[in-house]
Parts: sequence; structure tokens; C-alpha cells
Amino acid sequence: MLRSGGKWGDSGLENIKRSTVALPAGASPETVAPAVITRRRVAWHTLLAAAVIALAVWLPRGFALDRFVTVDETRWLVRSANYYLALTSGNLADTYQHGHPGVIIMYAGMAGYFLQFPDYVRLVDSQQVWGNPFMDMLEGMGQNPMDILAAGRAFVVLFNVIALTLAFLYARRLVGLWPALIAFLLIALDPFHVALSRFLHPDSLLATFMLLATLAFMAYLFAGRRTGDLVAAGAYTAIAWLTKTPAIFLIPLVGLLTLIELGVHVTSHPGWRWNELFSRAALWRLLRTWLIWGSVAALVYVALWPAMWVAPGYTLGQVFSISGAYATEGHTSSVFFNGRIYNGDPGFWFYPINYLWRTTPVVMVGLLLLAGAFVWRSSFARRRVVLLTVVGFIASAFFFNLFMTLGAKKFDRYLLPVFPSLDFAAAVGWSAAIGALATWRTTWRAFPWGRYGAIALAVAAVGVQAALSLNTYPYYLSYYNPVMGGASKAEEVMLIGWGEGLDEAARYLNQAADPATTSVASWYERGPFSFFYEGTSSSNRYLWESDYAVVYNHQWQRELPNRRTMAYFDTLTPVHTVTIDGIDYVQIYDLQEVPLGDYTVSWGDAIDLMYYDTIPGNLYPGHLFEMTIYFNKSGPLDLDYKVKVQILDQAGHTFMLKEGKPLGLNTSQWTDGHILRDDTYQMEVPEGTPPGLYRIEISFYDPATFDHLPAVQVNNGRLLNDPYVLDYLVIGDWPPAPQVRIDPPVILGDLVRLEGAEMLDASGKEQALTGKSFAPGERIDLRLHWQTQNFIHNDYTTFVHVLGPDGAVITQSDQQPLNGFVPTSYWSQRQEMADDYAIQLPTDAPAGEYKVLVGWYDLETLTRLPISQKGEVIGDAYPIATFTVR
Repeated sequence: MLRSGGKWGDSGLENIKRSTVALPAGASPETVAPAVITRRRVAWHTLLAAAVIALAVWLPRGFALDRFVTVDETRWLVRSANYYLALTSGNLADTYQHGHPGVIIMYAGMAGYFLQFPDYVRLVDSQQVWGNPFMDMLEGMGQNPMDILAAGRAFVVLFNVIALTLAFLYARRLVGLWPALIAFLLIALDPFHVALSRFLHPDSLLATFMLLATLAFMAYLFAGRRTGDLVAAGAYTAIAWLTKTPAIFLIPLVGLLTLIELGVHVTSHPGWRWNELFSRAALWRLLRTWLIWGSVAALVYVALWPAMWVAPGYTLGQVFSISGAYATEGHTSSVFFNGRIYNGDPGFWFYPINYLWRTTPVVMVGLLLLAGAFVWRSSFARRRVVLLTVVGFIASAFFFNLFMTLGAKKFDRYLLPVFPSLDFAAAVGWSAAIGALATWRTTWRAFPWGRYGAIALAVAAVGVQAALSLNTYPYYLSYYNPVMGGASKAEEVMLIGWGEGLDEAARYLNQAADPATTSVASWYERGPFSFFYEGTSSSNRYLWESDYAVVYNHQWQRELPNRRTMAYFDTLTPVHTVTIDGIDYVQIYDLQEVPLGDYTVSWGDAIDLMYYDTIPGNLYPGHLFEMTIYFNKSGPLDLDYKVKVQILDQAGHTFMLKEGKPLGLNTSQWTDGHILRDDTYQMEVPEGTPPGLYRIEISFYDPATFDHLPAVQVNNGRLLNDPYVLDYLVIGDWPPAPQVRIDPPVILGDLVRLEGAEMLDASGKEQALTGKSFAPGERIDLRLHWQTQNFIHNDYTTFVHVLGPDGAVITQSDQQPLNGFVPTSYWSQRQEMADDYAIQLPTDAPAGEYKVLVGWYDLETLTRLPISQKGEVIGDAYPIATFTVR
């Protein structure tokens, strides 16, 4: 029934008969009524579907916005405050806050301030910097930073609801109501998009506005060439640009889509010729589109960002400068990916693998169905507009992946714009399957099995997508694709955690300890932890001053702040663990009754090394080596000592040397109990630096006599070697991969895996030892390849025993791995080592077959580590090879 004059009428036909509107020539009410009824029905269906989409976007995003904080959001909280102040004070140049540029996020954050703390601009008269003082200032004004952040997040959710609903309306014109509905339900319930669209951060809105701009532009090209669509696409593009600079990708995408549409337009006419693609009309068709789109985008970009009104040159220069730095310089801290730590670009496969881990089985099946629809020429997939739309989204996803791969700095969230594009393409695949099923007919009892099956299939696809997403509420970032192994395997491949779980650690400590008297050192302390902890908290750089330590998951993955600190925590038992979706995100350690880590060293009972941070993983020429050491004056210092820090290779050659007064200060003038943060140890790895293992040594000496201060371990008073071995680093692609692998590998005491064993010939080339023949008195150079499984807390010794034909040991080589250059207690998790040994055969060695056995033992107790293979213990010595003596 249709509404007439505000009341339900009898029928559409009666409405038309009573209407005074003139009918088209030759038309009657009986012929016009069905079309009018259809249009009105479609309009109502569209509005209802749009409401469903808006609700589906809002429901998983709109609740528990104050539950936890991600590490970058506190920065946007400060930038939003500065943006708010700049607008109200008239200092429009200060609306430039960052090169992202993040303008739309700052509008959302500003709205949060306006809603929660409108007096901010009256009480604060200067631009603020990120850090705890800003948060303390808010709290001093009676404001809870979490409340302001949650309000800003609510506007991010609102922007996503509006933009995705508008995008759905464009999609309906391109692929039809039901396919568009399925597509946007998959997008609305995509767990990765849901996760990121709840934060005061640009990534989700970048993806959403890029999707909206793309759909509006495709609606212009493929669904009527309405100028209004083109103008809207330009405006949406500008909003995407103002959100985050990777939206610049829309420029080549718009060019590609326009060329595709031009080709289709020209070739669709019978008898077309190639030169028509380059005719004046074709060129004008392109130029008109680009000029209108680009002009509108530029105007809206300037209009919405006041910094562009007063300092356009400086503002754009900063945007491009920072974007270029992100693309070329890579990460400022290490990244864990696929079992390795990277200090630069993690490589070409980073984004494809991350996509597979972050997408859902529903989308993967949908993409397979889409491929099948094209192979089996589905009538739905063959529709020209549908085909062009799908090609546009597939091209967008493919080329955006390549575009982002060019940049050295990579995070999984940077790929988010690919997800809606492939969700949309997958929905077309599901729609093709649903359409094929709906047309299936059976005569058994005249029951419409196909139609009901199609409905069930659509509900199942959307329902599974919703279940996968909502199952991780409110920590949606903990979702990992079950097809790839889910959460249980994700830790081996993916960098885990962005701050989620630290809120639960704070809530636990609020209950388990007295916040008024308890200090806590936490990873990601500013915001993710401090917003929820009621007491005093600090960075985990101040472990020795804290009652509790809060350690985050990816500290284990990235070995931060350093491998020896993480090995220290491995010896302790946490008092509480925060587990989310099967992943241990946070461990809490009580430090009040435990010894300090064995890396804490005292020189002359006066200078204590309390903490240090350095760069884990492999460094390469051109990378910057950085190390910060925290010294404490614990006793009298009458002389001015110098510190000597050097990095050596295994041959004893100095790679880096820095000596002098720590931070240029005389040690005799240090204040008792004062912590000296010495961050002057920096050096770019020179080109041509040989790949290999390098050792970091440190010592203190009197420059007048060159007498060295003795070093002792703080926790047990044990005298240490001088200079003290602080840590090690690996440069280049070292070690080389084993050429002769042990398959399956053998594991020594659940600590280390022997992956390969090979002989080195005179030129240093690796080859198999087994089957070789030697003369008495010859030397055999052997290389063993190790990979640690866990932290090793003892300094073990390797034995290489050669058994003669009678089974007795005729020669052996027992030494610490690497000849003690880096003791095994320093080795980190997943560390690979190449370990060389020289075996000298006796000059009177009898002819026959010889066997080489390898293992590890503790030198103090002479206890050997058990050796297992395929999960079964096989002894304490493993035969790596046999050879013969002539």
C-alpha cells in the first residue's frame, strides 16, 4: 500500500487517478501505476537498507569506548586540544599539527573537547606537547582524559556511520540493492575495520573516506555521469586527503578508472576505431572529469584546513616532507614479522601475509566465489556496471598494496583501505552464488528450495562475519583469521598488541595493591596504562625504582628494551597474566622481593649500570645504531673517571669506539642517587661493514693511570671480566643459512635447536661431512648451526667428540659456542648462530669409520643437556656425521 496525503490510500492506481499531475502522452493511470509503485517501493527498501547499514556500523563500534587506549591516541588527544585552541584563538597556522595531516581526526577530537571540556580554550592559552605533564594538567583541572578521548572516539564512530551509509547508497546504484546490502554488512562487521574505527586515530577514516570517494566516482563514471556525483567525489577525496596522506593514491586510481570508462565507452559502439580513443571528444571527456574532480578536491582541502589559508606553502611542505620520511626512513623501533625482528623494511610479503591474517574466512570464500562467477560466466557478474565496479575495487586493492609496499615503514593497519575494497568484491561473489541458488528450481512438492536456500546462504555469510567480529568484543584487535591458525599461531607471525590489555593490568593492580603507596613501571605507560591506574606509574626504564613491572606481549617478540632485560623477566614468575582470546597480552611482576637483573653492574662500588636499551635484530649498512645507558652514583667518586664503550667483531677488530666523560660530565660531580641517562651512543653502520656477530663492551678507567675500576654483578657481588660484555648485535645477513640441514632438527634441553652441521673446505665453502675420507693428522673444519628456542640462563659448553672404529674418543673439541665470544646466557629467543670448530685427527689414527657426536653441557656440573628429536629424547649426544680415515 502507498501513502496518500498522509494516509494510507487504496492503491497506487487510485493515487494516480486522483492526482492532478499531467501524464506522459499516450500514458494512462493503469500503465503508469506499476512503475510509480515500484519506484516508491525501491525508495522505501533503500531507506530501510540504509538504516540497517547505519545500525550495523554503529552497534559493534558504539559501546565500551572508554575500555582501553592505544598508544598513539594520546598524541591525537593533545593535537586535538591544540587544534581547538588554534581555531578559537585565531592562530590558524597552529591548525597544522602533523604531516599526516589528521585534520578530520582532530575535528573529531575537538568535538570531544567541546562536548566534555568546552572551557579548555578558556583555561589554556598555549600549544601543548605530548607527555604526562599534559595529562596531569587535564586532571588538575578536574578532567578525566579518558572521558575526553571516549567522546572524541564517539565522533569517529559517527563519521564512519555517516560515510559508510552514504557509500552504500552509491553502491546500490552500481550493483543493486541486495548485493550492496551484503557488501556493506560485510564491511560493517569486518573485525579489523571495527577494531580501528573505535579509535581517535586516522586509519579507519582514511579507509572509509577512500571507499566513499571511490564509490561516488564510480557512480559518476558507470551509473549516469551525473555532475553531482563527480562534485561529491571530489569533496570526499579532499576529506580523505585531510585524514591521512596515503589517500593521495586516489589520484592515480581516479586516472585509471577514467581511462577504463573511456575505453568501455568508445569500444561499446559498433564499428569503433582505435583512433577514437585519442580524439578531441575523448580527450575532453577525460579532461572535464579530471578538472572538475581535482578543482573541487583542492577547494574543499583548503576550505576545511585553516592552516592552508594562512601558510599554504609551509603546510604542504611539511605534509610532503613527513610523508617522504615515512616512506624512506622506515621504523624508528624494531618490528616483529614472520618470526624475525626487522629494523627497516620488513619486505614485499609483509602486507599480503598481514592481509591473510586479518581478513575473515567469509571474505576469502567470497573472493573464491567471485572467481568462480567469472569463470562460469554468472549472469550477475557479467553485468557491465557490476563488472566495472568489481574490476575497479580489485585494481584499487592490488595497486594500493603495491603503493604501500614501496614505503619502508609498515604496519598492518596501514593496509586497512584494502579491506573494504576486497570485502565489497567478496560480497559480489556471494551475491552471484546467492543469485544462482535463488533461480534453482525443483518440482518436489513445488517447494522453492532455491529461494529459501539463497536466503539461508546470505544470512549465514553475514552471520559468520558478525560472529567472528563480535566474539572479540571489545578487544577487536585480538582477532586473527582462523584459517591461518587464529590467535594460537598469530604470535609466531604477527606483531601483537597496540595497548589493549594494559587497562586490565591497571585494574588488577588497583585491586591487588595499594595505588597510593605502590609504583609501577609499565610498557606504553602514557595512556594505555596511566589512564586506568590510580597510583604512580612510569616508563619501564625505571624498573629498579618500581614495586611492579608490567610487561607487554610484543616486548618478548621485539626484545625491547633489550634481550637481557627480557631474559631477566623470563626467570621470574608473574603474579598476574592478562589473556585476551587465548593470547597472553600482559604479565605483571612483583619486583619487591626479587634480585636485580644480572645486567646490573657496579664499578668500584660507586657507578652502577641500572638499565640500558638498544636495538635488537639485524642491522644493515646505513642503519643507525643507538644505545642509551642509565648510570647511578651509589658511592663516593673522588676522581673523574672515563667510560669506554666499544663494539668488536670476533677477530677483535674495533667497529665502534666511544670514550670520555659520560654525557661530558665529571664523575666526581655526580649527585648521590642521581640517575644519569647517557644517550650519546649513536653511530650509522658504515657501508661495507662485514656481516657478522659483534660484541658490546663497557669499562671505566682513571685517565691519569689507566687503571680500570673493577666490575661486579650487583645482585651477587661476583667479580666480572674487564671489560664487561654488555650485549651483542648482528650486522647484515648473518649467519649464513645451513647448507647441510639436520632433518628433523634436534633440540637440546628445550633451549636450542641444532639445525645443520657441515664441513668447510679450504675455500670456506660448506659441504657435507658424511661420506668424506681423510688421512691421519688432517684437520676438519666443522660448522654447527644453532637456533635458540627459549632464553638460556646458563653459559653452556659444546662438545664435539670423534669416536674411532672401536667406539673410543680419539679426539675432541670442547669450548663455549663461538669460543665464548658471546656466552649462551646472552643469546635471545629465535637467535640463529653459526659456530665453527676445528677437529685435529691424530697422526696415528687407524683406518676405519669414524663418528662425530655433538652436545652441550654445564661446565660447573658437567651435566649434559638431553637431546630430543620428533618429541622423543634420544640421548645426550647426537651423531652429526660419519667419515672414514684412510
